[in-house]
Amino acid sequence: MNLVFAHPELAPLALAAGAITVLCVVTLVRRRRALAAFGRSGARFASASPARQVAKIVLVGVACFGVAAAFAGPEIGEVQRRGATAQVDTVIALDVSQSMATKDVAPDRLHIAQQAVQILGQQLAGGRVGLTLFAGTSVLRYPLTADTKIVGPALDTSGRGFKITPGSSLRAALQGAAAVFPADAASRARAKAIVVISDGEDLSPDLPVLEPLLQRNISVYTLGIGTPEGGPVPVYDAKGQFQQMLVNANGTQITSRLDESRLVALAEQGGGRYFRYDGETAARSLADALRAIDAGAPTSEGAVSPEDRYQIFLALAVAALILDWLIDERRPMPRPRVRGARSTPRRRLLGLLGAALLGLTACAPSDPMAADVDAANDLFQRDPAGALARYRDLQVARPASPEIAVDLANTLAKLNDHDRALVAYGRALDNAKGGSTREIAFYDRANSLFRLGRILDARASYVEALRLDPTDRDAKFNIELIDKILELIRPQARNPQGQTPPPGQQPPPGGSPGPGPSGPSGSGAPGGSPQPGATAPASPSQPPSVQSALTDFRRDLTVDEALRLLDALRGEQRGLAGFLEGTGVRRSGNLDVPY
Repeated sequence: MNLVFAHPELAPLALAAGAITVLCVVTLVRRRRALAAFGRSGARFASASPARQVAKIVLVGVACFGVAAAFAGPEIGEVQRRGATAQVDTVIALDVSQSMATKDVAPDRLHIAQQAVQILGQQLAGGRVGLTLFAGTSVLRYPLTADTKIVGPALDTSGRGFKITPGSSLRAALQGAAAVFPADAASRARAKAIVVISDGEDLSPDLPVLEPLLQRNISVYTLGIGTPEGGPVPVYDAKGQFQQMLVNANGTQITSRLDESRLVALAEQGGGRYFRYDGETAARSLADALRAIDAGAPTSEGAVSPEDRYQIFLALAVAALILDWLIDERRPMPRPRVRGARSTPRRRLLGLLGAALLGLTACAPSDPMAADVDAANDLFQRDPAGALARYRDLQVARPASPEIAVDLANTLAKLNDHDRALVAYGRALDNAKGGSTREIAFYDRANSLFRLGRILDARASYVEALRLDPTDRDAKFNIELIDKILELIRPQARNPQGQTPPPGQQPPPGGSPGPGPSGPSGSGAPGGSPQPGATAPASPSQPPSVQSALTDFRRDLTVDEALRLLDALRGEQRGLAGFLEGTGVRRSGNLDVPY
């Protein structure tokens, strides 16, 4: 069984654990010396147990070292992962020079590069990946590690920059990346690659010498970030605040462009290929090319990566602290027996059982589908269609999960397929027995019902969500908003003679007309709420349509315009009464200013 650490840069925490242990030992020695000075040489407390004092110090040391090891990310054994394996060691050299702040690609080149690094880390599971940053010089950000998912979030895209010498040097990038690979003879036979992610700008007109890299069996691949048209280079201060655009000595604004010719030449001379990043497909193609370097190592659909087992060390540390708390350094003294009192051995036994239960819980295997759910959630904002396919696969594997059903329904709603979303919400409500998941399902279902024009059904679903969670201010706000719309609809209802109802005979709540049979609405929606776009005039026996009510609310107001208005009001957290009367602002933090 091989033990490695995913975060070796946190190894100095072991020194802190050792210092705490040494401090406890020094404290015990000083206590014994003080006792000898007070009494005589060899004197000791009759009630104190030297063996228990030493045992408590050992337990404190075990707890400190266990916490330090858990922070370092111990990896024991391997776990099966979905996706193709990679046998090649790869070092990613990321350009963090000033030109990477250019916004010719949204939001800027550095953020796009971070997305590319994250995708490469996910695709290269099974191999080892390192990360270096370069501008005028190169610095090591992460050494070669099998925990490839950490390389993307390790980047700083705050705009404050990195502590690197200004400039842009591809030579420094290759030298810094090559230094990460071991220089022994055994590592020369292993396939290695350097991926330079840059816009290709270099102050030197000549390409770096690549012959030493080829002799070490290192291939060079390049990934271009930016556009050939380029854009101006923004300049930020130490706090990340924009100052101005970069200009030359003559005051002319400098334009940074993607130098594809330099990156293509660098990849060809380095035995690799050039890719221009225009989306996730380019990063996946680059990962396929990297996996194809070692042709002798077959690839498979079941990738293997180290299993993070920090839970073992963390449980060991917690158990040691509990034992240290239970063990008293003093010997047990005779105590009078009291009827109903709990004996000390029984209390210790309960403490040991609690520690064992906590250890079993911490060391229990993680949910095998957790990684797939997290990947689908990450894909939801960028590619809802791709996330939909993953959620459907997850639902096939776990059909009784209400959380997966809600995620699937939200994805369908994002794709404007609200009819199928309602079916998925219904499945989630059938499987959810209670708790926050059921409240969320009712709330999201109400949003889809409102989009379909079924306002009364949407209000009923919001009421159910508010009943399950009385603190849900969003549900309360939406109910009030629907009530305002229904109040606008209610005055349109007339009696058969075309007169308004007499005073004291108001229509019933919900916008329904008075008692009596109603004609067919033709919409098929429960509650008689017509679909948006219905143009049939309202009659005394038929409730007015949403289209006519919204048209009366504002001349020529369409349903789409009304929905956009409601979305804007909800985004600003502003009540409809405040919109009509100019008062009543709903601020953040669920704090309401009285109307």
